[in-house]
Amino acid sequence: MTEKLFYHDPSLLEFDASIISDRVNGALHEVVLDRTCFFPGGGGQPADRGTLGGARVVDMKEQDGEVVHMVDAPPGNSQQGPVHGVVDAARRRDFMAQHTGEHILAQALLRAGGLRTVSVHFGEDTTTIELEAPTIGEDVLQRAEELANSAIMENHRVIIHEVDHSEASRFPLRRKPPEVGTLRIVEIEGWDWVGCSGIHVPSTGHVFLIKIVGQEKMRGHARIHAIIGARALADYGRKAALTQALSRLLTCGEESVLSRVEELARSAKERERELGRLRLERAAADADAAAAKAPRVGEALIVSGVFDGVGPEYLKAFVERIVASPGRAAIAMDRSLDAFQWTVAHSLGGRLELPRVVTPLLGPAGAKGGGRGAWMQGAGRPAAGAAAFASALEEALSQALR
Repeated sequence: MTEKLFYHDPSLLEFDASIISDRVNGALHEVVLDRTCFFPGGGGQPADRGTLGGARVVDMKEQDGEVVHMVDAPPGNSQQGPVHGVVDAARRRDFMAQHTGEHILAQALLRAGGLRTVSVHFGEDTTTIELEAPTIGEDVLQRAEELANSAIMENHRVIIHEVDHSEASRFPLRRKPPEVGTLRIVEIEGWDWVGCSGIHVPSTGHVFLIKIVGQEKMRGHARIHAIIGARALADYGRKAALTQALSRLLTCGEESVLSRVEELARSAKERERELGRLRLERAAADADAAAAKAPRVGEALIVSGVFDGVGPEYLKAFVERIVASPGRAAIAMDRSLDAFQWTVAHSLGGRLELPRVVTPLLGPAGAKGGGRGAWMQGAGRPAAGAAAFASALEEALSQALR
């Protein structure tokens, strides 16, 4: 069995060991050592990364008491013999803080609202805790956050107990321990006790800070997102820089940024509504101008328009304005960079069966779409084909009306 140095001293990040076996598996070497500082993952905590004999450790696993290091090249110069390992210190310290912080916060949630943990996940950005509740009130989350950070400031010792499973009842465990012979209990002195195979910081002060940043529903449970440790400080720095930049851009104090943004958003919505109204007025005016010079086929008027980037609301308003008067047919195209939108409609009553006229022209024009009765619409490409499609539709409508 591999000697697990990470349990003896989680702060030890470099070591020398002997290679017991080195098995090639695809592009990776699966290396077993007599001793290792590399944590293979456990208790939800991700495995370590680093180098072994200069080769990159890209993953880890534990099998039958042996810690297997998956490396991207042969470690060292010899199949058997000494090799030097270096654990990625920043990653190790980050996830030790995440894991210990999760224990602190889970206990705080239990104390603040009787909320029991269902599962945890340690991500690269946030740590999440799924709880036995469909939703959690903001007052409970705030209280839990206050309790958790108080526990950090009190700098409780983190104590590891290795006991037989039969002795678990000596501890006020937060959740039922796993069914194993030797149980590893992580105690945050005077605060929390839980069976856990992860590795942790020596005291709660090393966690530094816990900030709850979100809540979502997952499988009928509430799942909270928290930023823990140095991540929380980095997140605060990013948000402070953003607030300061917005303050300068909006020429207001930081405390007024939100109200200023809300004011700008209201103004933008009002301008967009006004712009929309003007677009519809312009569409109606363009439709009237087009109808004034449109050709007649018998008593029917065929009005056609090909536009560039006017948008679907304009196109609809243009067509609706034309067919609002009886005895008219409308053809409208809107070209974009690489495609076009089309609409064909009429107010000719039962004199014209539109699908029979339009559908045969879709394929040759590179267009798709459909409809029923007196209104059809769709899209096509390329944009350069819109004018030819409009001309073909005008000719087909003229023939059908004759």
